[in-house]
Amino acid sequence: MNTSQLRLFLENPLITIQTVSVRFLRNRSLILVMTALQLVWLVLIAVTGASTKYNTLLVVAITSVIATLLAIFLPTHAVEKIHQLKDWLFQSEKRSLLFLCIASLLIGVVYSTRENQWTDEQANFEAANIIATDGIPLAYHRVGWLGKQHPPLFPIISALTLKLPGPDLFYMRLISVFFLAGTLVVTYLLGRELYSRELGYLASILLLSFPLVIRLGASAMMDIELTFFFGLALLLLIRLSRNRSYGLACVTGLVIGLGLLTKYIMVLIFVVLFVYFVFIKRFRGIKVHLLVVAAVSMSVFAIWLLYANHFGILSKQFEKILSFVGTYHVVRNLEESIQETPSMPSTTNEAQSLDPMDVMQKGIFRLGLETLFTRLPSSLGVYHAPLILFGLLYLLKRRNPADWMLLLWIGAITLFLFLTLPDHRYFLPIFPALAMLVAHTLLRFPDYAERAILLSLLFSAGNLYLFVDWVRESHIFLLHP
Repeated sequence: MNTSQLRLFLENPLITIQTVSVRFLRNRSLILVMTALQLVWLVLIAVTGASTKYNTLLVVAITSVIATLLAIFLPTHAVEKIHQLKDWLFQSEKRSLLFLCIASLLIGVVYSTRENQWTDEQANFEAANIIATDGIPLAYHRVGWLGKQHPPLFPIISALTLKLPGPDLFYMRLISVFFLAGTLVVTYLLGRELYSRELGYLASILLLSFPLVIRLGASAMMDIELTFFFGLALLLLIRLSRNRSYGLACVTGLVIGLGLLTKYIMVLIFVVLFVYFVFIKRFRGIKVHLLVVAAVSMSVFAIWLLYANHFGILSKQFEKILSFVGTYHVVRNLEESIQETPSMPSTTNEAQSLDPMDVMQKGIFRLGLETLFTRLPSSLGVYHAPLILFGLLYLLKRRNPADWMLLLWIGAITLFLFLTLPDHRYFLPIFPALAMLVAHTLLRFPDYAERAILLSLLFSAGNLYLFVDWVRESHIFLLHP
C-alpha cells in the first residue's frame, strides 16, 4: 500500500475496503482464500487436539485440494451447463421449491442414517417413548433433562411418530429432515420477500453448505424445528408490516406460540421485533396488529405454562434456564465475590479478586470465546468467512430497508446470545440471514459465483464426512465457570 492509498484508507476506510474486495471477488483469489481457510481449519483441529482422527483429517484435506482444483480448472462450458441448470430450475417457482425439498430430504435422510447419536438425542428418544406409553407428566418427572429446560411440542410429535412405525431413533430424525426441507422453503420465501426470487433461491442452496444445518437437520433434536418456526414467523411479520391484516396477525401469533412450545429460545423473535419496531418505520405503524400477535402467541404459550405449573415442573424449568444464562452467572459470581471479600481489601490480590474481567471469565466469557473462535466457524464453514465479511460491509454501506432488516436480524440475535446463552446451536435462527448475506455478495460479483458455490458445497460435504462420527476430544477454552 503506497502513501496515497494509505491516506485514502484513513479518510474513508469503507470505500478502500470496497475497492479491494471488488478486485478480490473478481478473480481466483476468492477460491484460493476459501481453500486456505479450510486447510488452516483442519490443521488447527489436529494441532489443538480437538480430534485425533488424523487419517480422516488427511482425507478431508486431500479432497478439499481436489475440490479446489476442480473449481479453478472446471471448463467454461461446464460452468455454463451449471448456469443453464440453475436457469431451468429458476424458470418455475414450483420447480425451484420441489428441487429444494427433494435435495434437502435426500441429503437429510442419507446423513441421518450415518450420523453418530448426539447426547441430547438419547434423552429426546427416552422422553418420546415415555410420552407414547405413559403420558406427558411422567416423562417430565422421569427425564430430568426434559423436565428442567424444554417445552413439550417436539417430544409430543416424536411420541406420535413412534406410535406408528415403532421405537426407532431414525423415525424421530425424519421429523427434523422434513423441518429441514421446510426451513429451506422459508429461506427462499424470505429472500424473495426482501430482495428477489434469485437471491432467495441461491440463499436456500447456500444454507445447505453450512455444515451445522445438515447435522441438526438430520438429528432428533429441536433446533431445526425452532429455525423453521423462527423464519416463518419473521416472514409473516414482514408481510404483516406491508399488508395489515388481523387474520395474518393471528396466524403469526400462532406460529410464534408453536415456536415457544418447541424451544424457549424462540423468545428471540421478540428481540428482533423490538429492534424492527425501533428502527423501521413501517413496523411502528402496525402497533395494534403487533399487540394481536403478542396476545395470540402468549395465549398459546400460557396453556403450556399453566399445565406445567399444574404438575409441578415450571419452577424447575425457570431455575434451570436462569442458571444457563451468562449474565446470571456474572451477577451471581459478582455478588459472591463481594460477600466473600472485605469491603476494604488489604492486599493487591484481594483487590484484584473484584476485577470484573475475572468475574466475566467465570460466566459467559469463556463459553463465548469457544463459540466465536471454534464452534461457529465450524458450524458455518470457515470458507464462508470472506463472503460473509464482504456481505456485511456492502449492506452497511448501502443500508436500504431490506438491508436494515437483515443486519438487525443478525445483529440483535448475535448480541443477545453472546450476553446470555452463547452456544453455537442457538445461533441457528440467523443462519438463513447469513445465507442471504453470502448470496447477496455472490450475485453482486457473479464472475466466480458458480465456482464458489460449487466449492462451498464440496467443502461442506467433506466437513460432514468429518462430523459424521465427531467427538470433540479437547476444548481451547473452559466452557463452564
